[in-house]
Amino acid sequence: MLVRLTEVCANGAVTTPNSYMLREVFINPEHVIMIREEKRIQELNERGMLSDGLDANHRFSKLTINRGHTGTEIVVVGAPDLVETKLQKTSKQLLRG
Repeated sequence: MLVRLTEVCANGAVTTPNSYMLREVFINPEHVIMIREEKRIQELNERGMLSDGLDANHRFSKLTINRGHTGTEIVVVGAPDLVETKLQKTSKQLLRG
């Protein structure tokens, strides 16, 4: 089952360097191998350099996703503990009876 998160990504436009946009991303929780806090994006948000509509108190996480021999990293909106909780809700757990 995939989990919907909001990714912060750089806008690739040549005319607007250092601008960022938000977009939906669907993640397979079984492929996430690491979650850590992303302070650089948080500082940009506090300075108002990210998308309008984001509160200055938002926190951000960097996810490392397994791609076989390599990994890819994405930044999502949410503190690491919140992102972890969201990823765990979809994973199946063995019930003790």
